[in-house]
Amino acid sequence: MKIWLNDYLLNDQSNRTYLREPIEGLELPAIRTSDGQRSGQHGSYTGAQFYDARFLTLNGHIYAATIAEAKQKRREIQNALPLYPTPIVVRIEDDDGYVYVFNAQVRDFKMPLTQSNFKHIFKLELKADDPTIYDDTAGTALSATVYKAISGGMQFTTTSPQFGSSFYFTAGQTSASIQNDSSITVYPVITITGKTTNPTLTNLATGQVWSLAGYAVAADSVTEIDMSPQGHTVTLNGGSVFSYVPLDAQWWGLIPGANVIVFDSGSGSDVSTAELSWRPGIMGI
Repeated sequence: MKIWLNDYLLNDQSNRTYLREPIEGLELPAIRTSDGQRSGQHGSYTGAQFYDARFLTLNGHIYAATIAEAKQKRREIQNALPLYPTPIVVRIEDDDGYVYVFNAQVRDFKMPLTQSNFKHIFKLELKADDPTIYDDTAGTALSATVYKAISGGMQFTTTSPQFGSSFYFTAGQTSASIQNDSSITVYPVITITGKTTNPTLTNLATGQVWSLAGYAVAADSVTEIDMSPQGHTVTLNGGSVFSYVPLDAQWWGLIPGANVIVFDSGSGSDVSTAELSWRPGIMGI
């Protein structure tokens, strides 16, 4: 197994950086349970259960042939650990060829100085607020185009001088069905490129509706919505426009299986498509 912290590679012979067993925190994260005793009755009750944040502990050591190399390696690994809000992108290449990725923050790092200048032991503790581990084997996120529902069909006209009345067909656009092959709910990033007015995005599989109110932007605009619980952001050309999100907006995810997504807006001249991107997710390796 190889693990990258941003661009710094752990557990690799060429880098002379190695991890020691066990690697803790890539299994199922801790589970929070709402439960208690039944007052005046036998037994207890169990309520909702949720995954906690993911806590990853990496123990390892680095080797060096010279003192200068050892000092350089110490600097490199510590420089790969920025503080919040800059994320540490944890990328994992497992022994079966699968690749995974998630974001984390450093909680603690220990690499004491010893008399040996050629071997340095370290302990790194990371926290991922989003406990999901995302499949990145393909190297890119999955994507789909969502269309505004536009009816089509046959229309008659009497403007033809040769044949009298005539008819023609107009193509329609239907809602998009998106398949989430994960066993857990994953959250998409949605991008609307172009003119849009009070856009609405509905997941018919869950009945949840997300929208913007009092929002009208021009054709050169890029509106991006991050549906993830750790995100919940809306940007216009990179700047936050969260104030347009009404209090009753429902941030939805793609549940396992089929999800029918409906896109709509307040003007017929608005752009008629939105792009969704997401990654399959798992809760433990």
